[in-house]
Amino acid sequence: MSSFQKTSNSIFSIPGTKLKNNLPYISSGIPSLDHVIGGGIPTGSIFVIEEDVLGSYSRILSKYFLAEGVVCKHAALVASADENPKNIVTELPQPCKAPSNEKDVPHTNSEMKIAWRYEGLGQVESSFGSNTNFGHHFDLSKHIEEEIISNSNISYCHLLQDELQCKGFKNNMYFKLLSTIKNATSKEEYKSSSKNSNILRICIQSLGSPMWTAMDCGDCAPSSYGQDLIKFIYCLRVVLRDTNAVAFITIPTHLFEDEHIIQRINYSVDNAVRIESFAGSSQETNPVYSEYHGLFHITKLSALYSLVPYVPPSLDLAFKLRRKKFVIEKLHLPPELQESSEREQDDITAIPKTCGGFKKKDIDF
Repeated sequence: MSSFQKTSNSIFSIPGTKLKNNLPYISSGIPSLDHVIGGGIPTGSIFVIEEDVLGSYSRILSKYFLAEGVVCKHAALVASADENPKNIVTELPQPCKAPSNEKDVPHTNSEMKIAWRYEGLGQVESSFGSNTNFGHHFDLSKHIEEEIISNSNISYCHLLQDELQCKGFKNNMYFKLLSTIKNATSKEEYKSSSKNSNILRICIQSLGSPMWTAMDCGDCAPSSYGQDLIKFIYCLRVVLRDTNAVAFITIPTHLFEDEHIIQRINYSVDNAVRIESFAGSSQETNPVYSEYHGLFHITKLSALYSLVPYVPPSLDLAFKLRRKKFVIEKLHLPPELQESSEREQDDITAIPKTCGGFKKKDIDF
């Protein structure tokens, strides 16, 4: 028993955190996302989101992450090379006291068109985290006031290309971002052993996008961006360990031609998810996915301070973006689509070549 140490009381004094496996966890701002990844995001970890093709849904997740930090009075560091990072926090969703009572439009025919013995079964609960007390609920239709954002502890890092040489990286932008994060996490308030601790939320938008490869130095190879990206994540993981900082990174992996880069990135981070949007694809008009806007894939879950990793309740996940909130649910396919003329034609033509000559639709179970 001498190997066990008493938990410091400073962990419990940090607002917006909870203790799990002797490690403080923070909320991502989306209760359903916290539920499927094991209760939240552990401090000192890297959370990666593989962006959708248009990058719109991953941007919404980043705004939830930053809005949760503003409400909990956490410090934040926003970095981006594609745009001015100040534009990312201009429209953060406003917190609401209770989850929205917005419901889906009921179907015109509520009767089940399958066997009668299934009619008595209750509906399966598909949403996650609706009744949780951890984190906050936000309303996408309303935004946090500019005065509140200006009074929050938010710093920005707008990355621009230059010709300065640096050691370790072929692209100076990675070195600049890593140095900024290292200087921020070196403060006493973000150390896990500090008495007056606080949380630092690091949000990096579109890491490794074409803006990061717009100008290579000297005689660098075209694929050098992949080496710099992997090296940056390795170094970032070392910097964040034993700190009260969390890195929330979105990466446009659909632009990478080399799949080994994606595999090495997922190996280096703690948690990773992927967003597959239906926009612009054939699944957008598929009646099976009419209630959803895309699929939500869990790529990796960490097992910090634990021998057994968290197992989500289901791996068949989908998301929908409503007018006021972003929800992750279990993917439930409809039991049977509406009867079409093709099905009726199949029933009529399905006459067995046996005595009696009855039709398939005449059979009563």
